[in-house]
Amino acid sequence: MLTPSEYASLYILLDTYLASDACKATFMKKDGSGVDYSLITLCVDELICEEFIYPNSNKIADKVNKLNGKNDFNKTLIAFKNSKKEVVVAYKYSDLPK
Repeated sequence: MLTPSEYASLYILLDTYLASDACKATFMKKDGSGVDYSLITLCVDELICEEFIYPNSNKIADKVNKLNGKNDFNKTLIAFKNSKKEVVVAYKYSDLPK
């Protein structure tokens, strides 16, 4: 489970990615006018889903997954998947700013 400050750091990472050129290039609308949020699925690991309250004003599809293997000590917290269900970017516990 994450602390409130770790959740805040995670939300900042998500906001930063959604505003990035990488996100715009990967999830661009067909007319080139911005990010097509309907192409994004935000997968939240079941370990943190209970306290996960990221404001989702863009109507990004989300789901809870078991994202980690049995002995994964550097756990993935969040994964962005495309419409083909491929992981585009993932954030692990070690990615959180300290």
